[in-house]
Amino acid sequence: MTTHEDGPDLEADPAIEAWGGDVSQLVVVKDGQAKVGHIPFYKFLYYPDVLDMRKCGYEVEAFHPLLDQLDNAHTSNAKIVHHLLHLPSDMYGRMGDGSGGNQIWNPRRARELEFTVRAALHRYGLSDIAILLRRMIGKAFPGDSISHLGVDLLNVFFWSAMAQVARDYAWRDPRLEYAADYLEYPVKRAFR
Repeated sequence: MTTHEDGPDLEADPAIEAWGGDVSQLVVVKDGQAKVGHIPFYKFLYYPDVLDMRKCGYEVEAFHPLLDQLDNAHTSNAKIVHHLLHLPSDMYGRMGDGSGGNQIWNPRRARELEFTVRAALHRYGLSDIAILLRRMIGKAFPGDSISHLGVDLLNVFFWSAMAQVARDYAWRDPRLEYAADYLEYPVKRAFR
């Protein structure tokens, strides 16, 4: 129990104590300076967003495997995603009309299914989860470090996070299972 002079006694929140990584990630160098190893971007999320996700019934830890994939993404992964979103090909590998997709997946259809999932989640009282996921995933590329490949990655990882939530509610609406499969296809294809 932590006591503050100006306020009531507050219980220690483990999320606050471990915020931004733990001290075990510090490596002490010979000259006495501490060097910090890589800390994933999702350790530095805006804490009120984390609390709002809890209100929706989700902890950030539920999305760690997905966010780790985004954190470890390479340019080769982003190029596969970019190709899926913008450079369609026919069954013989020839370029198409520029609308994106392939024989089994189309970004326009993915956007339609995203809104189907959003509508279903809104019916179940989770309208904020899409906004929170988009904001959380957007922290992967801070400031001016984003490119068109980064935007493509953010979009498909958002769809994959929405798919994860949709799977949790597929028992209420079987169409959500199909939507989840469709939305997570680009991440599965690029990160296999």
